[in-house]
Amino acid sequence: MNKTVLIAAATAALGLAGGYMLADGAMTTGGSDTGTEKKPLYWVAPMDPSYRRDGPGKSPMGMDLVPVYEEGSGGTKGYAGAEIDPRIVNNIGVKTTAVERTMLMPVIDTVGKITYDEKATAHVHVRADGWVEKLHVRAEGERVKKGDALFDVYSPELVTAQSEYLQARASGRAALVASARERLVGLGLTDAQISTLEGRSKPLQTITVRAPMDGTITMLNISDAARITAGKPAMQVTNLDTVWLIADVFEADMTEVHIGAKATATSDATGDTLFESTVDHIYPDLNKVTRTNPVRILLDNADGRLRPGMYMRTRIGRPMIEDALVVPATALIQLGSSNHVMLDEGDGKFRPAEVTVGETVGNRVQVLSGLRAGERVVTAGQFMLDAESSFQGASMRMAAQAEAEDSMDMGDMDMEEPEAQSGFTSGTINEVMLDDRTLNISHGPIDAFGMMGMTMNFPVADDVDMDGLEEGQEIHFEVTKTPEGRYVVTTIHVMGGH
Repeated sequence: MNKTVLIAAATAALGLAGGYMLADGAMTTGGSDTGTEKKPLYWVAPMDPSYRRDGPGKSPMGMDLVPVYEEGSGGTKGYAGAEIDPRIVNNIGVKTTAVERTMLMPVIDTVGKITYDEKATAHVHVRADGWVEKLHVRAEGERVKKGDALFDVYSPELVTAQSEYLQARASGRAALVASARERLVGLGLTDAQISTLEGRSKPLQTITVRAPMDGTITMLNISDAARITAGKPAMQVTNLDTVWLIADVFEADMTEVHIGAKATATSDATGDTLFESTVDHIYPDLNKVTRTNPVRILLDNADGRLRPGMYMRTRIGRPMIEDALVVPATALIQLGSSNHVMLDEGDGKFRPAEVTVGETVGNRVQVLSGLRAGERVVTAGQFMLDAESSFQGASMRMAAQAEAEDSMDMGDMDMEEPEAQSGFTSGTINEVMLDDRTLNISHGPIDAFGMMGMTMNFPVADDVDMDGLEEGQEIHFEVTKTPEGRYVVTTIHVMGGH
């Protein structure tokens, strides 16, 4: 990397961290000194000090890793973090906490809807066609007790069946009486209604239909003088002392749900009252549109506060995580697809560390790798420290480059210059900049440099003909890395062309 790039990187980092620089030398930058060559502590990426390796190599951007030495050692000295005067750490709002091991109880947060308990629902109907003579229940939502009158029905078939029963009794023939009684039972008359006929000489013109259970009228399909048909439900009675909460769980979480899992539900409509229960049933079907699977939770509703159609915030318990390594969620710094924390290493030293995270439970995050129990992480002020770390890292890289250049200037002038390296790859031209002799190319990996695929600008060598190059062309090209660290296109072949 040439001086221009290094200076630009340091300037950008300084601009980011400059707002946080403290007076009286509170924040210091590691410099460089020379002396007896010592073994580096570790190696870091030039553009990301949190990328650490035990030996030299390439960064994910294809750049050479920079050695970091213990303070006071010879060679290139630096600290891949931020150094702050310990006396003023509290003054700038830096707070830390220890990484600890504990037990986590992860949950699945979702939304559920209250519906009737279908196991506590009864349909009311007649078994013979007729007409409603009188309706005792006038509207849906009315509460009834078991045995309460719902409506009176007149049915010619019922009247005929009663007459046959009375005639059979008058004949004294037991077989006829039993047969006539069975017909009345088949038409829906109760033992009490049949007993009422025993003291009469004429049939009842209307039969009263009564509630089969305690509950609420949740469906009413009839009215006064309405025609009523056998087999068609006239009413529905539902006991709302218990209700079903149907919660939708994403298919990715279904492996963590099992019957008997603890569940809680809350609703703004109930004053944030917490309802506790367990998963009662897992439905076998998956919603193909929402990619969710319904699960059923039975809730007690003796006080009647839960009503069908109400939505509830639902939380379903997942298997417990024993001995989890956790940090506060406020300690995480998200950089693209990776997560970092700032480690407090004592004496005012703070270093960025990349971590792999697992479950998030409340305000705590499980750490799978990157930390050890007992280490301290920054929970407040870490963004300022991260900016200062970037600034100091840039200064360290400038010092290392300057030292390397001084060594080259003072070395044997007859020393042979490093040879240029070359590598081939394929790509697509995104933009042709003839004035600058530059191409913007999206290319695949270049194995010769350990460079991953990316989109970048490449200068084109003077002896390469750029006439005929256009946006969108697929090319196979050679890249040469000069001793100065520049990547130059030295050969271009348009695929499918000549």
